[in-house]
Amino acid sequence: MLNKSYPSKVLLLGEYTVLNGSKALTIPYQGYTGKWSFDPCASGEAQVSRESLNSFFKHVSEFFVNRHSLENDLKKGLWFDSSIPHGFGLGSSGALVAAIYDAYGFKKDNLVEHRAVLAKLEDYFHGASSGLDPLVSYVKESLLIHQFDQIEVLKQTPDLSGFFLLNTGRPRQTGPLVSVYKEKMKDPKFLQECAQVLQQDVNFAIDSLVCGDKAHLSHHLWHISKFQWDYFAEMIPDHMHKIWTRGLETGDYILKLCGAGGGGFLLGHSSKIDMQGLQSMMPSYELKDLK
Repeated sequence: MLNKSYPSKVLLLGEYTVLNGSKALTIPYQGYTGKWSFDPCASGEAQVSRESLNSFFKHVSEFFVNRHSLENDLKKGLWFDSSIPHGFGLGSSGALVAAIYDAYGFKKDNLVEHRAVLAKLEDYFHGASSGLDPLVSYVKESLLIHQFDQIEVLKQTPDLSGFFLLNTGRPRQTGPLVSVYKEKMKDPKFLQECAQVLQQDVNFAIDSLVCGDKAHLSHHLWHISKFQWDYFAEMIPDHMHKIWTRGLETGDYILKLCGAGGGGFLLGHSSKIDMQGLQSMMPSYELKDLK
């Protein structure tokens, strides 16, 4: 148990639209990970983690996990030692839930059943979860979600050349932002635009990325970025507006939401400029190469 680690995740494509039937593509990201540890005299982060786990234990059903085993380990000082930043869209709670399921869960037989149980476990942290974040951390493979009951493990990780993460420096909460999106979906015009424009570009971008079609990938990513700028402006932090629109205007790079948006990390892509050049263009922000 102690020799296993659980990666963060990056939802490359499909944020929000997956709720309405589009595809989604998500990958494990080893730049941040978490693992189990024991510290009977916990303080600082270890103490915070233990308090969270103890609270989780009080609510979790014995139908999903071996409560007796989990309780014994909690008494021994169990905590989750994680470098994954909270509230930045990289699945910090997902990695924790994956670790809980792996160590204490009653395992299911396939990806769809794994996802369903993981969603129930992560509900405690998010209120409502798709189960995709912990599933990626659990299987540690790139996943192509055709729909929630049709999930494919990709035999080969897509070529992530040109993709990067941009740290906005501000955490956010997923729940309120999802509520904003659901409220938008009540507008028939917005619903139609999502179905006829955004969802199609998302599906085409995923197909292009999986097939290695970089020319069309850039085209669809630009349109996704433009749609999000036009319709999801409140999910883009104010201090990122200038950088976002500069990418749209010049085509030097493209920015899009990474998960719910509102802060955390943005996902970027450039087919023209290398990481060193991008960093010089955005010196105030931390960039991380996904390749």
